[in-house]
Amino acid sequence: MVRSIQLLSVVLLLTLASVVTAQSPLTTCATIDIDGPSEVAPGAPLVFKIKIIGLIHTTKPEFKWSVSVGTIMSGQGTDEITVDTVNLGGQELTATAELTGAPPGCKASVSRTTQVKPAPPACFHPFDEYGDIDFEDEKARLDNFAIMISNDSVSSGQILMFAGQKTFENETAERLVRAKSYMVNVREIDPNRILTTDCGFTHEVSIRLVIIPPGIAPLTCDDYKSIPFSEVKFKKPRPKSPKKRH
Repeated sequence: MVRSIQLLSVVLLLTLASVVTAQSPLTTCATIDIDGPSEVAPGAPLVFKIKIIGLIHTTKPEFKWSVSVGTIMSGQGTDEITVDTVNLGGQELTATAELTGAPPGCKASVSRTTQVKPAPPACFHPFDEYGDIDFEDEKARLDNFAIMISNDSVSSGQILMFAGQKTFENETAERLVRAKSYMVNVREIDPNRILTTDCGFTHEVSIRLVIIPPGIAPLTCDDYKSIPFSEVKFKKPRPKSPKKRH
């Protein structure tokens, strides 16, 4: 009788042990990776998303994200983030995600690197070009030029002029001073944002207005054909100064 009770106790203990073992989850490590593009255009939103295989979790996993450059726009704490890549052209961006509450001994973090493509080279923007027009007509062209510069707070304006083969002495210098004075004093453009360039002589008067983005060197006259000074004829009559009203 005593032996039977002892055998029954052993069976019960073994049964309870097997039940407890069956109810206790085995510690398994999940495979965690990050999906994301290998490269992205500068300024475009960059999305990274967690990919999980084999994770047994009763609640939705949380992730702590960090990036080597740039700013996380949205998604911190979730399995997907969006990163701002403005002004990151030509750089590598590495995103790292750490799994909150990962089992001991399991890999808890993963990283992915994306190359931000270089920004396209900035260059000057031709705005207008005209010839030997009277100042009243030129003011209308300069008005439009001033509006464009006012609307772009970081760029500058450049006025380049070629005097014609027939000219009067200092025509280019005087007309450039007049144009800049109008832009500064009438249109109220900062004088530091207006550059004037004397490009010498061509067969006909030519004035070019260009927008110069920040970081770009002013335009030179090298791209335009000029005539040698020996061919210049100072026979053009100097315009009369307008009479002052009393």
